[in-house]
Amino acid sequence: MKYILLIEDDIALGTIVKDFLNSEGYSVFHAQTFKNAHDYLGRKTPDLILLDLMLTDGNGFSFSKDYRKNKGSVPIIIITSCKDINDMKTGYELGCEDYLRKPFNFDELLIRIKKAIGDLNTGIGYFRKIGMYRFNPVTQNLYFGDNYETIGNLEASVLAELTAQNGETVEKNNLLDKYWGGYSVYTSRNLDSVIVKLRKRFAKDPNIRIISLKRQGYRIVIV
Repeated sequence: MKYILLIEDDIALGTIVKDFLNSEGYSVFHAQTFKNAHDYLGRKTPDLILLDLMLTDGNGFSFSKDYRKNKGSVPIIIITSCKDINDMKTGYELGCEDYLRKPFNFDELLIRIKKAIGDLNTGIGYFRKIGMYRFNPVTQNLYFGDNYETIGNLEASVLAELTAQNGETVEKNNLLDKYWGGYSVYTSRNLDSVIVKLRKRFAKDPNIRIISLKRQGYRIVIV
């Protein structure tokens, strides 16, 4: 069973969301204040946090910033009535996986939750499992346990391509055309250097392999 921490001070909405997600097989704790949320996090680590931005005892941006600063790696989906595009931008910059405006469709909420925690099993969601690691291609954060690091644009782009192919080979020329503007000795070596860096990123899990296939490309596999 997956556990969800819902931080929402609207009692009626929170109760409806909790009941709906419970009916879908999730265990939901409804925190009506950030104090309640911190108390819960002191006892348990959920699989996902649903976060309202404006509560009586604080705001969601501060909560997200403090949580990520303390190396909390649980996916966060913001649910808010705020419509300012800058709020969405701030949420993503703070490491939140998704952003949903109220009022929202419950089926859409469920899909976004499944994408964030990997329940769709598509390999193309916001939150991808790679062996003992987790990768968010939107925020470019690579997680190992409760720790994470933000990787560079080229590394994140290549890793996103590799993890979207479900173990299939990603052609080298396609990567060079898409992210380097074409083949040259320089760009080819630069891509090879990115692959070497990615292999080092996964050093803590010996079961992860990024395989180079001569004259073809690269493939990520879990052995």
